[in-house]
Amino acid sequence: MPDEFSAQKIDLGGQIIPYALKRSSRKTLSITVFPDGGVLAVAPVSSDLEAIEQRLRRRGRWILRTRREFEQFRPITPPRKYVPGETHRYLGRQFRLLVEQSLRSSVTIEGDRIAIRYPGTRSADKTEQLLKAWFQRQARQILSERLTSLLRVFPEIGDEPRLTVRKLTKRWGSMSNDGTHMLLNTRLIEAPSDCIDYVIIHELCHVQESNHGPAFFELLEQKLPDWERRKSRLEKIMV
Repeated sequence: MPDEFSAQKIDLGGQIIPYALKRSSRKTLSITVFPDGGVLAVAPVSSDLEAIEQRLRRRGRWILRTRREFEQFRPITPPRKYVPGETHRYLGRQFRLLVEQSLRSSVTIEGDRIAIRYPGTRSADKTEQLLKAWFQRQARQILSERLTSLLRVFPEIGDEPRLTVRKLTKRWGSMSNDGTHMLLNTRLIEAPSDCIDYVIIHELCHVQESNHGPAFFELLEQKLPDWERRKSRLEKIMV
């Protein structure tokens, strides 16, 4: 039996929460809360709605708490000192900083290290400045390349959305209401490539479906069948 989606609502603690219900071949119920507050429940085909909503009510505190946390979301990173040997993530891998004096400023990947070189005395402020600028350049280049490549999955989209890459505090990305402008978080450059692709495909689906209703999940499932695995990996790694 093919996956089916339907729009539902449930009262959780006096709040009416809309959610999308997906019927699938899985044996247990899963619940996903999205950064914009959208909720997806994936349930076995054999489960009746009353049993599903009983489970949702049992998880009601968690659902409401997660929605509140997303409203206040801040990506969590350990305090950075920008000193030699400190680890930084790039495309899903951990690299140690190598900081050296040189005649010219440069940032390069050398094996398992990010090598930062510049003239003058070694300074954490200078190291931070060069590293952040490099991450921003890499993010703009790589995220732009992935957007162009992934548009092939969406032949129904005409023009490529304009892309802005900058630091975001509440989400990994967003799409304008008219589908012409995509905004992505610079920190995505830290994530594995399959997680980057998930975020971009997720946002491209919003060109056709502006909210997280059943039609959105049907489209996302069609374009990226393993999106749940990628989303889970992103959330586990990027803390």
